[in-house]
This record gives sequence, C-alpha cells and structure tokens, in this order.
Amino acid sequence: MHREKALLALIAVALVACGCGDTSTDPPPAAVPRDYPEKSAVHWKSFESWDTGTIEAAAESNLIIFPLAWCYSTESRGILSELRRLNPDIQIIGYQSVMGVTTLYPDTTYLRTTLPYVLDYYNAVRNDWAWTTAGDTLMIWKDLITLNPVKNGALNVELIEKLVDLIAEYQSSSGAPVDGIMHDYFSTYPYINPSIRDSVIGDVDFDGDGIIFDNDTDEQGLFYLWQKEYAKALRERFGDDFIQIGNGRPVHEDAALAHYMNGIFYELYPNNCWSWTDRDGLLRLLDNQRDGYLSKAKGRTWSLCTNERGNANSNNIFCLLSSLVAGCLYTEMQGSYEFSGWTLDVEPGTPTGPAVIEGSVDSTLTVRRPFANGEVKLSFYDTGRRLEYAFLPTPAPAP
Repeated sequence: MHREKALLALIAVALVACGCGDTSTDPPPAAVPRDYPEKSAVHWKSFESWDTGTIEAAAESNLIIFPLAWCYSTESRGILSELRRLNPDIQIIGYQSVMGVTTLYPDTTYLRTTLPYVLDYYNAVRNDWAWTTAGDTLMIWKDLITLNPVKNGALNVELIEKLVDLIAEYQSSSGAPVDGIMHDYFSTYPYINPSIRDSVIGDVDFDGDGIIFDNDTDEQGLFYLWQKEYAKALRERFGDDFIQIGNGRPVHEDAALAHYMNGIFYELYPNNCWSWTDRDGLLRLLDNQRDGYLSKAKGRTWSLCTNERGNANSNNIFCLLSSLVAGCLYTEMQGSYEFSGWTLDVEPGTPTGPAVIEGSVDSTLTVRRPFANGEVKLSFYDTGRRLEYAFLPTPAPAP
C-alpha cells in the first residue's frame, strides 16, 4: 500500500510532464496523424496464408509484431508489401527470444528455402549453448535452449556481436527489413518452466566455476548485464529510430534498461505475470509512460497493452481503455497470440486533456481522460479490483 501511494505521487508529476498530460497550448511537433484508439496486431506464427480480410484488418494497426524469422522469409514478402501499401506508416516488428535458440527442425532443406534466418541463427550460436552442472543442455522452455552470456569468466561479447551482425545482414539482404525488434524476455533470473524442470538435469552454472547461479553474485550480474549490453549494441548499430520493445519485469523497473527501449510489451495486462492488482497494473503503465523513462523512436514511444486471455474478464476492452488514458497501443486477443481481427468499436476522437487521477488507494481510485467524443473512466475498489471501466460518450445535445 505504501508503495502504491508513492507511485501515485510520481504519476501525478509524470502526467503533467509526459505527452498524455501536456497542458500547454503550444502545438506538438509535426507527426504522422494518430487515430484513437491506437492498435497493434500481434501474431506469433506464420502468416503467409492470411486472406484479404485479415490483411486489411491488420493494416489498421500502427504497429504489428510477427516472428522475426517469418519477417525475413520470402514466403511473407507479398503480405508484408501489401500491409505497407495499405498503411505506409505501419511499423513491422520482429519477435525474437532473448538469449535463446530453438531446437533445430529436422528438415533443414525447408529451413534453408523458407526460414533461412532460423537456420543461420542456430548455426551462429551453436557454440554458445549453456550447460548445467550435470552437463545437460540448459533449456528454459520446451525446445528453447538457453545461450550462455558468460565466456571465460567474463561477458560473452562475441555472442552479442554475432547476433547483431546476423540481424544486420538480414536487414540489408532480405529485401524486407523490419522496423524494430520485440525482445521476449528480459530477466534477472534464468527461470526454468516447471513443466520441463524434471527433464533438465543439474543446476544453472553459466561460468562453470562450480558455484550454482543462485549463490554466485558475479554470475548473476553478468547474466543481466549481457541483456543490457545486447540492447545497447542494437541501438548503436541500427540507430535511434529502430524500435525496441521489451517484455519481462526488468524493463518495468530498471531505467537503465528502459533507456534502450522504445516500448514495453504488457503481457497478460493488467495483472501481468506477477499477480499485480488491476489498479497496480494501470498505475505502473502510467508511471512507465512518464516522459524520459522510455526513449522515443520516430517521435513517440511504442508500448502496448495485451492479454492472451483477452476474451476472459473483459480484458480486451480494459486493454483498450488503458491504452487511451496512457497514450499507448492495445491489441485484441481471443485465447492465443494469433491475430484474428478487431471486435471492439470505440470512437473517442482525439484526446482533449491529460489523464487525471482522483481518489486514493485507501478507498476508490479513478483515472479519467477526456476525448473529443467523451471520456474514458477507470475506477477501482480499495482492494485494487476493477469497479467501473468504460468509455462514456458525450451526451447528444437536446433537440
């Protein structure tokens, strides 16, 4: 409770300082016109079989996230070109695992012709796998091998260079360069999914000194530092307008890492993966949207609210409304990270003022933001649970 009160104080200042709380009368710098709500399609599998209707719906997005390997595939070229034709301002982002490589498909001929990036990535990092104290391959998810951020007791800089060089090669030679990367995910701890833990023999020991990760502070520091250095290297190689979007708890809390990011991927928003209350999820979103926490690319930040279980508990509409008060993007999910179109119909018009917080975490707390066609209102019980969340249209004038 004390932390939420402190967070409220920071947000009160931030709402005035950031774009969603700008009360000045000076016009903003010239930028691409923005329609509200701002959409972001998310589709984490192949999309070469999309029909015309799906392509047209996806083209309504400000930003779309596909697997990076499929972005670089010749099988996707036609659809990516059509998306850009329909919406010249759309940003195509490639989804990429942080510090992980998938086990190789048995059909490498298919990979070479259809998904060459997968094969080239695998070959580039083949000597950088992480091993457990028992000599087992370290895997954190099924079929996902962990890469080793430590080499000879120091940061594995060569691995960073290989990964950045490979992306640079495909950016220049694939014929379909992406506008940025989504990192899934940043972490301070090498989490092993419980569903595979029994099949991973031994403990994590990246530097091989016999001291397991849990007890090795030097190793813990290198593990996290590698991730920040990787993000930094991408920024230095591809410039300030190459969009980087981060998933994982550190990007919510570490300003040093967030400095290299242009957006945060709010997975399972608003509770995320850490059982936050609905209220805490929104307050963190507003706090992270404060001016200067994330860096801007192409004149703005690119955070997005998403929930794989969007069709449960009205999560899709809560994502949409939260994006409106925070000045970010939202997506609709229907049970998986596959894009299937848009179902929500909210037409707020442009924002006419900043988001405002009323009340207290000790009682009822409400966040409002006015728009040309009405007002967004999100209120919460003292427990942090949702009380009311809606777009309230401006009443029509009496005849």
